[in-house]
Formats: sequence, structure tokens, C-alpha cells
Amino acid sequence: MRVERVYDWKKGAGLVEVDPVPLDLSIKPGGATRIAHLSDTHLGKGDRQERRQQLKDWLQLFSGLDVEVVVHSGDLVEDCDDDEEVQWALDLLDAADIPVLGVPGNHDVTQPGEQNRLTRQWGPFPRAEKVGALQFWLVDSMRCPPAEDRSPREKESARISGFYSRGALGDEQLAELKAKMTHLSGVQILVIHHHLRQPVPAKPFYEENSELMAPLEDADQLLQIARQAGVRLVLHGHRHQYVIPYMPFEDLVILNGGSSTRDGWPKRARVIDMGQKGEALRIWELARFSR
Repeated sequence: MRVERVYDWKKGAGLVEVDPVPLDLSIKPGGATRIAHLSDTHLGKGDRQERRQQLKDWLQLFSGLDVEVVVHSGDLVEDCDDDEEVQWALDLLDAADIPVLGVPGNHDVTQPGEQNRLTRQWGPFPRAEKVGALQFWLVDSMRCPPAEDRSPREKESARISGFYSRGALGDEQLAELKAKMTHLSGVQILVIHHHLRQPVPAKPFYEENSELMAPLEDADQLLQIARQAGVRLVLHGHRHQYVIPYMPFEDLVILNGGSSTRDGWPKRARVIDMGQKGEALRIWELARFSR
């Protein structure tokens, strides 16, 4: 494991990249909650055993760093109809000594908004989960649009690959979030699979397939709800490339997950220390390489 980048953030002062510092127990601030963020593990793709081992390695690393909750922002498996891989993944996460919270990615469902073993295990959506002073809002960005409303190109791609790509929360989920995210206490964190804006520059594959790899369709509505609710942090996945953290407005940081087990690429994760009132945050961007 290598610490690639470290960011410090203090409320009202923006996000600043600082010299890399080690990630260990001794520098966890008193009262802070330590979060680990994984995404796009795509278990069952390529070398099954390699990907399984990578996920085990991440969990073992986090266990030794006093991480209090692991967040997975979607695409746990490559194929949600692969019963063996789904069962293995759920068994591993259930047995972990750290709570794991997750949301579905586009590989985790075959039809938008469907219920399957994985979504039932991690759902329902939207919902809130409290960990210490932090409240995580988990949403399903594969709820919409329905299959019949998708473009001919995406329908054809889904016919061949078995999964759709684009995502939206939809009016119903947005309305439920808006109603629930009022008069909140503690630090609010949003977890979603789809990215909220197009990275610039994007890797050539994403440029060539921009229609399929588009940002969340109702990202603007979601961000307005998040802003009004005082959300401090958004964790997402879907885009496997590294994207520099950014702030769409003051005091909200958005972090992209990359892929935590991607073949041939750095396998990415991050550890985040969050103060009890969201007053300070440190982010360690981590990378692993194949054994």
C-alpha cells in the first residue's frame, strides 16, 4: 500500500493538498471517526482469486488502522446473476470486524430499480445509518431512468453486456430525501454510485463513451438538497480513473472512489478522519498494485 496524496480540510478554509504523511493509529485525532472508502471491486471479473484477495487485503489493512466504518460505493460484483460471487462477497463483508455500508452500482442490478439479494442486503434506499457522530445517507442511483426510457445505444449495450450504465435517483427518491434531510444533527455524509460531474480531462474510453458513462442525470437537484441539509462529504464511484477531490460549494467535499481491485491499474481506496462536528477532515489517498 502506498500513500499517494494527503489532503487537509478545515471548515471554511477549503481543501489543501499537503506533503504525504504516514497513515497510522497515532495520528487519529481524538473524537474523530475514521472512514474507509472502497468502490468498484467488480468481484468475479478477470482473475477471481486476485480480486477476492485484494478485497481481503483492504479489509485487513483497515482493521489495523482503527477504521470504524467501511463504505462501498457500488459495483461490488461484476455480474449480479453470478450467485457464487455474490454469496462470497456478502459472506466476507458480513464476517468483517468493521461495519460495511454499501449502495448498488450499475453492475449490481440487471434492471433499473430492481430488488435482488445484494440490494436487499444493503437497502432499502434511501436511508440513513448513524456511526458515531456521522450520519450516512445511502441512495440508489440505479433507480432511474427505467429501461424503456433509455437510449437505443444504451439498450443495445445492455443487451450485450447485461447491465445499464446511466443513473438517476428519480423524483420519488429525491422527494423522500428532501423530506428526511431536515432538522439534522451530527455530520451528514452522502454515498452514491454515480459521479456528479464529468471529470476533465477524462480517459479516452470515457470520452468515447460519454453517453453511457454520463454523470448522474439529476445531480443538480441532489446537490441542492445536500447543500440545504448541510452535507459535508459525498463518496461515489463508477468512474475508475482517479479524480482530484473537489468542492462544488463551500464546505462540501466530493471524493471519487476509483476502482479498489482493477486489473493492471492502481487499486484505489481512501481513509478519511472526520471530526465530531465536521470541523476538520484529513484524506489519505491510497494505492495498491498487483502482488
